[in-house]
Parts: sequence; C-alpha cells; structure tokens
Amino acid sequence: MSIYTALRAGVSGLTANSSALAVISDNIANVNTVGYKRSGVDFSALVNAQNSNTTYNAGGVLPLVRQQISLQGSLEQSRSTTDLAISGEGFFIVSPNNQQLSNGGSVLFTRAGSFTIDANGYMVNAQGLFLQGWPVNSDGSVISSPTSLSAIEPINISGVGGLAEATANVGINANLNSDQASYVGPPAYAAGDMADGTISPHFESSLEVFDSLGAPRSVAFGFMKTGPNTWAVEAYARPNTNITGGGATGGLLANGTLQFNADGTVQAVTGTIGATFSIPWAATTGAAAQDIDLDLATGMTQFAKSFGVTSVTADGVPPGDLVGLVLEGDGFLTAQFSNGRARALYQIPLATFLNPNGLAPDQGGAFRTTLDSGLYNINSANAGGAGRVVSGALEASNVDLAAEFTNLITTQRAYSAASRIITTADQMLEELLMIKR
Repeated sequence: MSIYTALRAGVSGLTANSSALAVISDNIANVNTVGYKRSGVDFSALVNAQNSNTTYNAGGVLPLVRQQISLQGSLEQSRSTTDLAISGEGFFIVSPNNQQLSNGGSVLFTRAGSFTIDANGYMVNAQGLFLQGWPVNSDGSVISSPTSLSAIEPINISGVGGLAEATANVGINANLNSDQASYVGPPAYAAGDMADGTISPHFESSLEVFDSLGAPRSVAFGFMKTGPNTWAVEAYARPNTNITGGGATGGLLANGTLQFNADGTVQAVTGTIGATFSIPWAATTGAAAQDIDLDLATGMTQFAKSFGVTSVTADGVPPGDLVGLVLEGDGFLTAQFSNGRARALYQIPLATFLNPNGLAPDQGGAFRTTLDSGLYNINSANAGGAGRVVSGALEASNVDLAAEFTNLITTQRAYSAASRIITTADQMLEELLMIKR
C-alpha cells in the first residue's frame, strides 16, 4: 500500500538526515583538529519495483558518507621545528606502537604532523602515533623501497650522542722569505733534525688538529732553506710523546722538500710531506691513528718579504652536543650539534594512494588502507607524486565552517520535512481507520 511506503520513506528520510547531522557535527567539532579531513553525506534514492502505472511505491533514501581526504587544509606556521606538514599529496607513515612495521607493527597513515620527542626518544604526534622513517647510513646513503616496509623503522634519536670529527685535511698559506740565507751547516742537515731540535728551522708554524676523540693536538711545521728556491720541510707532533715512538724521533711525522719557481710560486712538493701522512697517536691518548692530507702547493709563496702565515685551514671539530633537529631537503631529519656540525639521521617517506578518499578512518585521525584506496606507494618527498614536507608548520582541518552551517540549516529543514511526511501518512491512515466507524 502506497501510504505505508510513504511512511517508510519518511522514516528513511529521518534516518538519512540524522546521519547527515552527525557528520556535520563531527566536522564542526573538529574545525581546529590538526590534519582532520571533513566528511560529507551524499543521498542515494532507493527505488522500489512498481507493480503498475497507476500506483507508486516510495523507496526512500540511503545516506552515503563520503570523505574528502584528498582536499588539503591550509598550512599554518608553528614554533616547533618538529611540527611537520605536507604540501601536496601523501601521508606520514605511522604506527600505534614502536615496533618495526615488518615485525608485527600496525601501519597507519596520517596528515596530523604535530610531532614531539617522547621520553624514550621516539617521534610521536599528539595522537600518540609513532612516526616512521628510513635510517640514514653513516656514509649518507638511504636504503629505500617504494612498496616494502622492512626498510622503515620508528624514528628514535635517543642513540644520538655527541659528534666529533677528526682532522683529515690541512692547508697552509704562508710566505717564506726569499732573502733568507741557505743553511750550510755544520752539522749537515738530515731528516728529523728540525723535529728533535738538532737544527732550528728558519721558520716554524704550528696548528691545532683534532684526533678521533675530538681532542685538540698540536702539529708543528718547520721550514729551512737548503738552497736557491729549495726548502726542507718537516711536520712533527708537539709534545713528541703524543705519538708512538715520538721520543726517539723528535715527534717526526713527515718530511720532504718544497721547491719554488723564479716567480715565487710553488714548483713541486716532494717526499712524504707532499702526500697523505699518518699520525700514530700514542696509546695513552686513546685516539686512533689518523691520516692527514697536507696542502702546501696551493697557498705557499717565496717572496722577498718577511716570513708570515696568511691563513691556516683545517677541518675536524671538537665534540659537540645535540642541540636540535631540523628538516632539510627531500625530508631528511638532521641533527644539529653545538660545534656547528650536522648529521642526517632519517629520511621521512611519504605514502601516496591512487584513491586517498577510499581510505578508512582509524584511531587518532589516521587512516588505514582498504580495497577502495588501493595499495600504497612509498616515496621520498618531492618524488613519485609525493608532496613536500614542511618543518615548523601544521596542516589545519579542511572544514569550512560557512559550508557546514549552511548544510546544517538545509539538513534541519530536510529532517523537518521528513517528519511531516510521517505526520501526514499517520493522518491518512487515521482517516482510513475512521471509514469503518
């Protein structure tokens, strides 16, 4: 009977608009939730088979909830460098626990990037989800895979201690006085005489290098003119007890000859001083032996003016403590140290989907894969369709309050109209029952 189908259609209208009201309420309640993605309700008509052309059986309406996950919210500036946002496509890969994803961890995807460092050194967002990343090897390489979770692990910085770098390259820019008379003895010069003090060099300069433990060590360089445009050069440790056997050799590390052209520029550097030489630190220092590459060919001159050092360049740094984390190009999470050095720790990957609107909502504003969403692809930032990771920013909710309040009004009116259907059908049924009276 058509009256009964009209009554059921009215009930379905109430149910559908109640669902729409619930969705709108969720959207409004989460207008300030970081990374929240609004949902909408589409209505689908239910059509009953009609028995004749003269009567009509109402089918009602079916609410279909549709998520707008692919619609990006605005990026808002944050004061924390560990707050992350994605400009473009992609999701952060997270897990509700700190287990590796390939070892029983549950993988989720989120745009809520309000990450902080917890007491155990893990990066977790405000919803308690652990951020995943590719670890960066000591040589700066990253082992990544577009589909495998085995290379991804929870980001943890608890094992990041101080950072020290041993000196490996040294350069001296100095002038040797061409007016200096050549040394003729006695005694005759032999390698190591400047190091052990047998013969005083015509010019000596010392510099500070850092060993493998970051401790500063002094290395001196002696120059003695032995002939026209020819200088004997020695490198030696000070004190000489800092190196193995240094007491017997005066701390000699390398020696050779520096030859100049007639215009005062370097012609050749020969001997061990012209190549990489090793510093065998004594066992008492606790430092490992280190190689030094000395550059005398670039900045040395021989002019008719006084001895002098223009500049000394040496790499290596003393120990430094972790002072902060920054995000650099392509999503590299980099540790900064108090000695001015930085080291990449992890690269933050992004997961992309063919149909992100097909993802299913999960805990903490995250999403999980479904058949509708398709499989994920894991890429670095700015690659494979993935967006750019922005540090010091958060993605706001994509809820538009003006649109939600407009939908609220239309939903309320539709609900009232559906209730009038029930009231009218009830009155018609009452009239039908009154026929017998």
